[in-house]
Amino acid sequence: MRIASTTKLDFWVLGGLVATVIVAGRGTPDVDVPTTRDLHAAVLSNGFAVMEGTPNDRHVISVDWDGGRAKRLAVPVIAPEARLVGTSGGITVGWLENKKVLLAKVTGDGTLGETSSWGKRVKQLCEGTVASEDQWGVGFLENDGRVWIVYGPTKKRAVADGFGEITATTRTVWCGVTAAGKKVGLMGRDQHNKMWLGMCDGKGCGGSVHVPLSRKETFAGIACHEARCLLIARDAKGIANLGWFVMPHGKLTWWKPINDATSDTTFSITAAGPDAYAVGYVTREGATAMRVIESGSMVRAWADPYSTDVPTLAWANDRLLVAHRQDSGALPEVVPLPR
Repeated sequence: MRIASTTKLDFWVLGGLVATVIVAGRGTPDVDVPTTRDLHAAVLSNGFAVMEGTPNDRHVISVDWDGGRAKRLAVPVIAPEARLVGTSGGITVGWLENKKVLLAKVTGDGTLGETSSWGKRVKQLCEGTVASEDQWGVGFLENDGRVWIVYGPTKKRAVADGFGEITATTRTVWCGVTAAGKKVGLMGRDQHNKMWLGMCDGKGCGGSVHVPLSRKETFAGIACHEARCLLIARDAKGIANLGWFVMPHGKLTWWKPINDATSDTTFSITAAGPDAYAVGYVTREGATAMRVIESGSMVRAWADPYSTDVPTLAWANDRLLVAHRQDSGALPEVVPLPR
């Protein structure tokens, strides 16, 4: 179901939520504002974008497919968390304010376009975003335990629209979203540490499957492409592992350790074509981005021996965006990575 909106962002909604257009909010955030500098990446119709900064001072840097023509824009959103996506209408930012998810196009330095409001009593934004050459999406968890996602095409007329929802049978305490080719992946975790994953497309959302994790394993990341997913988790000993599994059964094809990952690194992961993924993390020799294929083979696609920060990744048009921090701020690099 397509929802008419004067924002011209080509919004799609799952679950029949109704969008209302309001004036861009600048109010008091729902919770205390942290001071960490987050780094988010998005795929645009003509390149990539990176959002960097604190909840009080955010900027977006956009580049073309070759990493050139960099443009920096201020984002006047004061909120504990924000999400960056690339819609067919341009760079868009989402955030949580007064128990609503707000989405607005970034139209200029210090300026936002008209803002659309989503949800009823939103508890939290889902971790991650849908960022691919086909789809964008932002997810959120309602106070009643239902998980929703607002999504649409990255390019004009790229995919069909749809509607639907996925509701867990037990209390959902965490949610996440991921790109999945022309689909979007919607995840949830209950109070017993059980995770589920469902796929949504132009016809709505299908049934969910159990993510193959035991209670002794800690989820660290996931990315999908249609019916195949790459999972990252740490075992009871703290060792990071990769697991390849297929939908709709959710059975692992293989499971192997990431031998060069440090014990405290986090991970960034993105699909890089139908049968490959890119995984960013920190090793004892600096930051790296590895290409992982269906056989389990890992090949280094990018490395910075002087960086100790996990790079943020996005992939489209046979190119990998690697966003990492330097003393002067965020640096977006684009490297060739054919599918």
